[in-house]
Amino acid sequence: MTPADHEASQTSGKPIRRKGAAWGVHLFTMTGVIWAGLATLALIDQDLQMMWLWLGVALVVDGVDGTLARKADVARWAPSFDGAALDLIVDFLTWTFLPAVFMYLHIPMGSQCLAMLMFVLVCTSSMFCYCNVGMKSEDYYFVGFPAAWNLVAVVLWVLGTGPVVNVVVTVVLAALTLSPLTFVHPFRVGTLRWANIVATFVWVVATGWLVALHRQGCCQLTGPPVPSTVDAPTALLVVWWTAAAWLIGISVWRSVTGPNRRGMRRPDGDPAST
Repeated sequence: MTPADHEASQTSGKPIRRKGAAWGVHLFTMTGVIWAGLATLALIDQDLQMMWLWLGVALVVDGVDGTLARKADVARWAPSFDGAALDLIVDFLTWTFLPAVFMYLHIPMGSQCLAMLMFVLVCTSSMFCYCNVGMKSEDYYFVGFPAAWNLVAVVLWVLGTGPVVNVVVTVVLAALTLSPLTFVHPFRVGTLRWANIVATFVWVVATGWLVALHRQGCCQLTGPPVPSTVDAPTALLVVWWTAAAWLIGISVWRSVTGPNRRGMRRPDGDPAST
């Protein structure tokens, strides 16, 4: 085989490999539906630690599938399948809907009627995130609260906060969905990206540890509420709060100072910082 023939054979096989990689990424993202289903079954069975485990797996998948999709250039090599629509469906299930159901059942809101109103508020306000064409800024921050109700729910559950705090937090964050405030996307924002990724990793691991240590109270709709508690080492709580403070601080700083030109998107859609 001549060098030209060898090069031609390699070129002819490249589209097949690229298409396979693109569809592989879509299948990877699609596993989010599986994790959402398993989390639903765990919630029905009142196995809340297992529910958070499956939602945690979905969180990890969601954290890396975008990077894989860009590397595989799925829009070019699998154009018949809308990966963005798939991602939004999975995100709504795992970031919003299931956490909203969990909050209705297991986060004290004062009364069943108020819990139902908070459930409706969470689900409807999230539409202004998922359907917002300006969901992300030019430097890849989320504009408005990004419907991260899974994070809200797990924090309220771990801390065992009371009805007043829970209702106020829910209403305020739902309102912030419509605000111009920015929230960091740790994997896309160019400014301090590795520090943001490390802080996110530390927070997720610490949260998983706190969930494992959590002692579950009674469901507010099936009996009198019993405070949920966590017997956690002080060092773990310090690490947990420090990582959270970093991510919140970065978001507040960007909201105050405005966009960083180094992280702006190029005309081809890629961040200039990469």
